[in-house]
Amino acid sequence: MFLTFLWLIVAVWLYMSGWFLAAKLKDRTDLIDSAWGLGFIVVAWIAWALNGHHQGIKMLTAEFVTLWGVRLALHIYLRNRGKPEDHRYMAYRKKWGKAFWPKAYLNLFMVQGALLLLISTTTIAVMTATEGAWLWLTVLGFAIWIVGMVFEAEADAELVKFVRTKKPGQIMQDGLWRYSRHPNYFGEITNWWGVALIALSVRQWWGVLGALVITFLIVKVSGIPPLEKHYADNPAFQKYKRRTSVLIPWPPKK
Repeated sequence: MFLTFLWLIVAVWLYMSGWFLAAKLKDRTDLIDSAWGLGFIVVAWIAWALNGHHQGIKMLTAEFVTLWGVRLALHIYLRNRGKPEDHRYMAYRKKWGKAFWPKAYLNLFMVQGALLLLISTTTIAVMTATEGAWLWLTVLGFAIWIVGMVFEAEADAELVKFVRTKKPGQIMQDGLWRYSRHPNYFGEITNWWGVALIALSVRQWWGVLGALVITFLIVKVSGIPPLEKHYADNPAFQKYKRRTSVLIPWPPKK
């Protein structure tokens, strides 16, 4: 297992450094957003090649990660295409000034690479397993993973359609967004807990670490909090907020 992590640390460092060079050449820091989903694919297949090519559960896990990562990367690429650089990175440019690119490498690309690897421990746990699986728990994990992927993809698709026609100040509150203020994040979290169950099914108890990390990041750090803060002065959002569950889909309050 030690050698697996050593290889993955080097691979993620090279991967994120490559994306940094591409971002610097194109002068588009938000390329890092597209790198996110694809990075999990890189980690999954390297871990599979080092440990798991002889077991079907490991192969299926890598394939599921690929499906999820390609869909997410394509969604982000299409969302950003033809638009100015994301406002988050514009703020960093202003804050860091002439030191922007060195700080972007360390504080954005390398930190994201570290988080990517930390969250991927859930997948790595499956790939490094040596015990046989509890089949019922494996099936449950893949079923929950499918639900999460479909939920996230549908929520993203609904939001893309809404953004094309929305009026100033209007809030998305139809479809899945009627039952949760952040259904895409609910799908994301569900994805990783599905993988965590698969890790548990092969006796890799530490496999829940990645699911815990992504849940914490979304709920407390970089997912829901900044979005809720962004709409703090929007009366329509505040009305929507009072009747709609923050994350877990639930019938809206009257």
